[in-house]
Amino acid sequence: MSTSPRGEVLRHQQHLVQQLTGETPALLLTTDAGLEDLVAAEAADRLGSAIKGGLYERRPRGFHGRVLILPPRLDPQMRNLALQMRSIHHIIEPRYTFQLTGDEALEQIRCTLRERGMEDELATDGAFRVTSHRHGEHTFTSTDVQRFAGAGLIDRYGMGVDLVDFDHEIRVDVHNDECLVGIQWTRERLSKRSWRRYHPRASLRANVAYALLRFAKADEGRLIDPFCGSGTIPIEAAQYSDTLEICASDYSEEAITGARDNIAAAGVAPRIELEHHDVRRLLDVHAEGSFDLLVTNPPYGIRVGQGMNFFVFYLRFLHTAAHLLCPGGRLVFLAWKRGIVDKANQQQGYFKRLHARVIGTGGIYPRMYVMERR
Repeated sequence: MSTSPRGEVLRHQQHLVQQLTGETPALLLTTDAGLEDLVAAEAADRLGSAIKGGLYERRPRGFHGRVLILPPRLDPQMRNLALQMRSIHHIIEPRYTFQLTGDEALEQIRCTLRERGMEDELATDGAFRVTSHRHGEHTFTSTDVQRFAGAGLIDRYGMGVDLVDFDHEIRVDVHNDECLVGIQWTRERLSKRSWRRYHPRASLRANVAYALLRFAKADEGRLIDPFCGSGTIPIEAAQYSDTLEICASDYSEEAITGARDNIAAAGVAPRIELEHHDVRRLLDVHAEGSFDLLVTNPPYGIRVGQGMNFFVFYLRFLHTAAHLLCPGGRLVFLAWKRGIVDKANQQQGYFKRLHARVIGTGGIYPRMYVMERR
C-alpha cells in the first residue's frame, strides 16, 4: 500500500544529504520509524505549492524516523504550514553532516562545531542548548555528544548555555558513524497534543493515531474504536474529518473518565459518542454492519494485557470487528503478537489483509495491520 507523496509536488531522490550546505533550503521532519513515507505524503498535502518541485528522501543516511525535504525555498509561510503537521514530532532545519572517524569521535564533534558552527552567524546575545539523538553502537552517550558539541559552539560564538530558557536549540544527531547538525524549530513535540489531561503509560502517540486514520482513509462514514483508552484515536479522528461519525468505548471505567476529560479539553465532545463497554458486549450493543471503519490500539500484552491468551483474544476481536463492519469496511489496528494475528485471521477468513508494516513507537515495535471486511 503506497502512501508516497504526489509526484507533481515532491520527487523522491536518494543521497540528498550530500547536497546540504548552510545555504541549502532544507527541512528534516522527525517521526516514528516506519512512518516516513506517510510524513512525506502529509508534507506534500499540507505544504502543497510551497514545496512544489522539491525533492525528498526517506531515512537519509540511515536516520530512521527522518524525512529530508529540499524545497525550492524556505519562508515564514512554509514554517507556519509545517508546524500544523500531525504525523511528526519535530522540525529541524539541517545544515550539514559529517562522518565520524577514528576513536576520538567526541573531540571530532567539538572541533567540527567550533570550526563550522551552524554555517552562518547566530544571534549571540541569546542562549542555546544542544539536543542529541543517538542510534548505534558507541562508547559515548547522547549527553556526551551534547556536552562536546556545546563546548565547540561556545568556542565559536561565545554564547551562554541555558537548558530551559534558550533562544536556539541545536540538534546534533548521531547515527552509527554519521553526524547531522541543524537547528530545531520546535520546542515541544508536535505529537504532544495540548488537549492531553489523562495520560496512562500505554497511551498511543497522537501522530501514530493520525497515521492509522490515514491508512484507514477515514474521510467519511461511521468509525468505532472499541479500545479507546485515553481517547487518542477518536480525538484525532474528529480533528481529521468533519464528516466522520465517531463512536468510542473501553472496558475500563478509569479510561472512560480520562478519555472524557481529554475529549472535552480537545473541544470535540459533541462529535464523539463515548460508551463504557467490554468489547465482547459490542455484538449486542451495535447491529451487524453498523460501521465503515474500525481503528483501534488493542492491548499488546506488554504494559496492558499480560497473561492473556492472545490467540483466543484475536479470534474474538476479529469476530467482533467482522460483526461491526459492513462489507468493504476497513479495519486498522496495531498488534504485537504478529504471527497470532495472521493465524487467527486465516482461521476465520473474515478479512482480506491489504497491508502490514512495523512501526517503532515508544521503544516497542508493533505491526500495523490494514484489513478489509470480505
